[in-house]
Amino acid sequence: MKKVVLTLTASLACLAAFGQGKILFTTDSLHLAYYNNGANAGQAITLANGGSGLTADLYLGTSSTSLFLYSSTTFTATPGKWSQLSVLASANSATGAPLINAGTAVFVVAQMRGAGDTPANQLNGALLSTPDAYAASLGYTAYGWSQEFQFTLGGAPTYPAMYTAPSWAQGSFDLSSSAGAGARGAIATTVGPVPEPTSFALLGLGTAAMMIFRRRK
Repeated sequence: MKKVVLTLTASLACLAAFGQGKILFTTDSLHLAYYNNGANAGQAITLANGGSGLTADLYLGTSSTSLFLYSSTTFTATPGKWSQLSVLASANSATGAPLINAGTAVFVVAQMRGAGDTPANQLNGALLSTPDAYAASLGYTAYGWSQEFQFTLGGAPTYPAMYTAPSWAQGSFDLSSSAGAGARGAIATTVGPVPEPTSFALLGLGTAAMMIFRRRK
């Protein structure tokens, strides 16, 4: 009897997992994340140039104005790429994210933020058109968002990539010099997380001034 119950439980669990929508949270050579200002302007994000301080978040929702946090990942040594994740759109009471079944058309946004920041559980896609103002209202620094796009969640064992169907548009920023011939950036950071040389210079001048005044006293 116990074996029958365990078998039925396992079967139901497998059916539930199969019924959930699947998405591969990743980038490719033409869908890169890059810096648009700061010391690394025009360069694709890597672990070596500040990517270790960034996290990429995946938001999904059946409404374009209500997107929930489903997963997060970190950047790799490959320019503009983060570690790919196979994500099930499972319910999450902590973020309020609902279970989304396979075959459901959803709206998708990828967000970049500081690795030490706590991301918002929910985003309003309509406000992404004014990113600076919206980022300020979230209570943490959002360094950039992808465009919001529609995507049909998969149900097969393979996880369809977020940038393939229907399509995550290629970026328009030329990144050939840092990420290879033909590379284009699709997400630009609004604030460079790596301090510029001028920032270091100002910090040094400020420290020196404080030391001078302290000695005079």
